[in-house]
Amino acid sequence: MLSKGQSESDQWITNAEIVVTIVIQLLILAIAAGALAGRQWLTAFSGAVVLLLSFAPSALERHLRVQLPVEVSLFTCLFLFATFVLGELRDFYERVWWWDLAMHGTSAFVLGLIGFLMVYVFYMTHRVKIEPIYVACISFGAAVTVGTMWEIFEFLMDQSFGLQMQRSGLVDTMTDQIVNAVGALVAAIIGYRYVKHGDAMWGHRVIRNLAQRLSRTPSKRSKRSL
Repeated sequence: MLSKGQSESDQWITNAEIVVTIVIQLLILAIAAGALAGRQWLTAFSGAVVLLLSFAPSALERHLRVQLPVEVSLFTCLFLFATFVLGELRDFYERVWWWDLAMHGTSAFVLGLIGFLMVYVFYMTHRVKIEPIYVACISFGAAVTVGTMWEIFEFLMDQSFGLQMQRSGLVDTMTDQIVNAVGALVAAIIGYRYVKHGDAMWGHRVIRNLAQRLSRTPSKRSKRSL
């Protein structure tokens, strides 16, 4: 049965995205369980953390009491799979020279888009009234902040446990920061264009789905505000 405002092709795409998201989560679960059975404690722990992070969009949905587009969960799972399974377990970080840059750019873009969607929830429901440029700035700032915190985490892990997360020291850190900023900027531009002109380039479908879902639940929001 089609949702209101959703075409048959959109519904098919949504169902396919849900299936892919679940499959990725099951793969991560299987890897973590296999590592636990093989007493590979670090891999098992890392897999468990990654699996929990894959449910972060669902947790945000419950906390904010809104329905986010399934693409948010899909992008999150794809990124976690690429960075953990391919990057760490399959050693893509060493075998593919641009893998680290791609992961940082993707994570910054996804975080920027999620940051925009969080602000857009309040913008759509009129809980905040700000200019579109500030919506973009907040999403950009959120993504860059998370990227910076990750670099601090890498530094602390290297200093505390002798790891090599920052493979080339300062050069690696600054390159990652630049890529983070570029990815966050792209997400901020997409968000700004949508709020200002109703045009989000190729991110239009994600934001349109969010707008449709918000528009279908005004009564619930009004009841909670009473």
